[in-house]
Amino acid sequence: MSHTDLDDEMLVNLMKGDDADAFKIIYQRYWRQLYGFVYQQLGYKEDSEEVVHDLMLSLWQNRKHSQIQHLRIYLFIAARNLTNKLIKSHINLRKYREYQLLHQVFEFKDSEDIFKVNDLTNAIENVLKKMPEKTATIFRMSKIDEIPVKKIALKMDLTDKAVEYHITKSLKILRQHLQAFHSDN
Repeated sequence: MSHTDLDDEMLVNLMKGDDADAFKIIYQRYWRQLYGFVYQQLGYKEDSEEVVHDLMLSLWQNRKHSQIQHLRIYLFIAARNLTNKLIKSHINLRKYREYQLLHQVFEFKDSEDIFKVNDLTNAIENVLKKMPEKTATIFRMSKIDEIPVKKIALKMDLTDKAVEYHITKSLKILRQHLQAFHSDN
């Protein structure tokens, strides 16, 4: 009987005994389903592949100590947890990048000029809502998500110059609308 004919429980037991072929069958059996599940949550190919890769790597590395009773359920719960962890880290990274961006838009000279970041973040979001959708999207991709101009151009089917135009336009609009947050002292 080949490994492909074995059920999940038998494959898990073989994997615990260091059977790399059993792991390979598990990987082949579930990779595509897990990728689809994660991609549906994240919407990004690279991030989805990374989550599934990390999950499978963890499965192999922790095979001796695992207490997996229902492999399919275990894999999808683990994929959900890793996806949520990644989303949370992206949210924190995004907040940090917004904070960095605020310091790029306005160079503060005195500590008195520093105000609550949340107020400025909300003001920026309000200005972005008033911008043309494409300009706001490109700004977010470039300045918050730090996606290079070339990738934005490919993703949005634009030229590099068009993307740069939208970035310049968005920064100009932000400077105009956020002057209340800037002091010339």
